[in-house]
Amino acid sequence: MTDDDWLDVLTTAVDGVVAVLDHHEDMTRAGHRDDQYAFDLTADAAVLEAIRGTGAGSFSEESGFVPPASGSTDVVIIDPVDGSTNASMGIPHYATSLAVRDPDGIRVGLVVNLATSERFEATRGGGARRDGQAISPTSCKELSSAIVGLTGHPNRPMGWSQFRALGACALDVSYVACGLLDAFADPLSGLGLWDYAAAHLIALEAGAVVGEVAERDLLHHDHAARRAPVYAATSELRHQLLAAITDGEVLS
Repeated sequence: MTDDDWLDVLTTAVDGVVAVLDHHEDMTRAGHRDDQYAFDLTADAAVLEAIRGTGAGSFSEESGFVPPASGSTDVVIIDPVDGSTNASMGIPHYATSLAVRDPDGIRVGLVVNLATSERFEATRGGGARRDGQAISPTSCKELSSAIVGLTGHPNRPMGWSQFRALGACALDVSYVACGLLDAFADPLSGLGLWDYAAAHLIALEAGAVVGEVAERDLLHHDHAARRAPVYAATSELRHQLLAAITDGEVLS
């Protein structure tokens, strides 16, 4: 399958998620885990149905890992509803995040805000787009003037100008890619691969830079593993943000 073929399949998957969410009468009903909603499961099923027949495997927050069929090396990394709590409360900041991984890394990424239809996409070596238009990050180099998106809240100030805790990592990292935020960080090491895989490619293809608080590989194969990624508009900003998180410095 070509990258364009995959974008078509992933778009169909998002359409399936939208359809099932439109028919959920109770968005607060719990799933099987404390941090899961019933709609997470039906949305996941819609994505799995859309990729059935491609031969790809799946690596999903909700349904775990399924290896690819013989002859395929692609795996679809799935967060069917990133920002589930926002969705349950009617806050219009939640997304389906889908990435296709091959032996060389992430080859295709798609993040769609399910409340607004805002769409971010990227292909490896093909750039990144927001609603069809090429995107790039800001030129911010100083943490003291940066607006930083967070997942989790640090126990001390870190020297940024302002922060936003918006509640949907895939969208937040995509906002760094298109210049709505200067940086994004998860200081608490709480993110699964599905949270950021698609936005990771979107950010890199847009020209943002990435780090990990403990210098661990972000593109791992462990469903139980959690990471603390940092995405920034510039290498200078990434360096300062990582230093603030790891050394406890309050930079000004």
